[in-house]
Amino acid sequence: MKAVWLKGHTKSTETKEARRAEVLAYRNAFDALREVLNKEFRKKENVRDYDTPNWEYKQIANNEYNAALDDLLKLIDLNLKD
Repeated sequence: MKAVWLKGHTKSTETKEARRAEVLAYRNAFDALREVLNKEFRKKENVRDYDTPNWEYKQIANNEYNAALDDLLKLIDLNLKD
């Protein structure tokens, strides 16, 4: 689980553990969300049409989209360590 889920809940071990349990209870929803993201929001392909004007801007947009998608998938993967 990424540490961001516990941010602001670290004043005591009790509140931290309560927050951890709360987030872990979302596991089924996160698993369903991961399936939707993997199915409906696939990574965008690299732009290989170098003769098209501004191809590099399209590639930058694709890279940013793919990075944001990766960040979301990592955030909802409760098995990852921060």
